[in-house]
Amino acid sequence: MIRKNFLVTLAIYCSLSLYLFGTDKLKHSLTSILKHKEDTKLVDLSGLDINGKPKPLQPVGINSRPSNTIVALANGKKLKKKVLDDYLSKVTKGKIKDFDLLPPKQKKVLVQQYYLPKYIGALALQEIPKKDRLEVYQALWMRKKADNINISSSEIKDVYDNMVLGMKQRNPNAIVPPFENIKDRLKLQIVDEKVTNYVLSNANVEVSEPNPMQIAGTINGEFVSIDEVEPVVKQLSHGKASWQRLHQRDKQQILEMIATKKLIPSVAMKELSYKDKINAISNIWIQKKISSIDIKEKDIKKAYKRFVKHYKKSKKPSYDEAKNDIKMQLARDKYMKKLMKQIKVKLK
Repeated sequence: MIRKNFLVTLAIYCSLSLYLFGTDKLKHSLTSILKHKEDTKLVDLSGLDINGKPKPLQPVGINSRPSNTIVALANGKKLKKKVLDDYLSKVTKGKIKDFDLLPPKQKKVLVQQYYLPKYIGALALQEIPKKDRLEVYQALWMRKKADNINISSSEIKDVYDNMVLGMKQRNPNAIVPPFENIKDRLKLQIVDEKVTNYVLSNANVEVSEPNPMQIAGTINGEFVSIDEVEPVVKQLSHGKASWQRLHQRDKQQILEMIATKKLIPSVAMKELSYKDKINAISNIWIQKKISSIDIKEKDIKKAYKRFVKHYKKSKKPSYDEAKNDIKMQLARDKYMKKLMKQIKVKLK
């Protein structure tokens, strides 16, 4: 619990908005615009109350360009004013909505910050092999699908009762595990079954009759050889069975297991949004990069002293408890700063 609370505090304290380094510079710049009229001649802030509802800004001595105007290039990528207006409104919580109101330095930082996730996504696509990306998409889809499946306590109890009945029928003296001890495991089994049923709902899985071509069956018309199913049979039976000796019902179940594994990647690719996929591989890519960044012990200790000042719980986590989390945060900050510098901005 201490660690969890500390992580919340750490996240709040370390929050440099969405992308750390760039947002920190931008935040202070925008705060200056909002609070000090005399700091800029670009906009008259006399009608703005930052403690209440934002009032319309009155531009002074500047022409606001049309929303479809190309106002910047980020690593050669053209960016329209509307896109940056919307992003500026988001990071200032609606207090500044016009990109043209910003001084050049602040425009540049805003563009870098906006473009950073796209830059990371492009790098991740380049560096992560397709096979690995598909595995990431598959894991993400399965997690999202499982999260959306609601299993009631009564449903779990029904499965448990049926399991107990089967055990007793096979062995009246069987030792039955208490429901509370295995209910979470049973829930996972139910979720797995529902996901499998969903994947197979539009699939055509058929077992073939014995044939000289050694074909076990078909999945959506594609042949599955006996050589492919045999290792699964051996694993499940602990080497005691073979495909040819299985009952027809068991063969169907084996083929459906193989079909699920084969079909999930294509289902994931179809149902996940582009944003979901890019975010998933970006996170994997970032984690891999920051894991190799060296952070000195003295920097971790210095950061720990700053972080605990903002920890509101009476019992603060020890340095040893917080060390790894702080190290990862500092490594992330350091690498994000490096990436921001790689984004070359040309203002129009």
